[in-house]
Amino acid sequence: MREALQRLIDEVLNPLLEKDESSIELLTVDEEEVVVEVAGRAAFGVGAEYVRAGVIEPALRKVVGDECAIRIKKAVPRAKRRA
Repeated sequence: MREALQRLIDEVLNPLLEKDESSIELLTVDEEEVVVEVAGRAAFGVGAEYVRAGVIEPALRKVVGDECAIRIKKAVPRAKRRA
């Protein structure tokens, strides 16, 4: 299952999210739960909840099915240092 999820992320989700200055990373996979982390606008931007609930979760669900929990973590942006 991990390979199928990674392929989905690499070939479908990341190219799609990159157009909106976002990314997704697969963190952990087991039989009961899949954990991914989103960064950029998909984490905190306008419409981020819709991207996660309407794009990311349904795509992951096609691989893992309905029995597996999906947890989507939001990467906290790093503050830019002042010179």
